[in-house]
Amino acid sequence: MKSQKELIADRIREILAKKGLKQQYLADITGMSKAYISHILSGDVNLTLESIEALERALKEKIIEVKR
Repeated sequence: MKSQKELIADRIREILAKKGLKQQYLADITGMSKAYISHILSGDVNLTLESIEALERALKEKIIEVKR
């Protein structure tokens, strides 16, 4: 079973592929380094809510959904 980090990485890769965007674009628009984006996409990073929000703003799509 995949971890939450891996599922988030999968979702980000899916959005990037769907929009035809590269890791470098994501790094440029978020101010995160390309190396950090690479770690995120490898499922190696415990993202903060602020980081997830920054990625969602950059991608203009939801990465995760919180249900009540």
